[in-house]
Amino acid sequence: MQPKKLENYKVFPFIAWTICVLFAGFVGLLSLEMKQAITELQTINLQNAEKIDSIEKKLDQR
Repeated sequence: MQPKKLENYKVFPFIAWTICVLFAGFVGLLSLEMKQAITELQTINLQNAEKIDSIEKKLDQR
């Protein structure tokens, strides 16, 4: 006797779609977190560039 295929269960489509929707939400949240982290890193990078420029100007004035 062969085991029953997973696709033959009545609740399979509901479980499969629920998993798909949850995974899509998870990926969406990850992308939002990455976007926020990238924005913060860009801001920090600009601040560091400004600090380096000011240090270079001070050294050039000597």
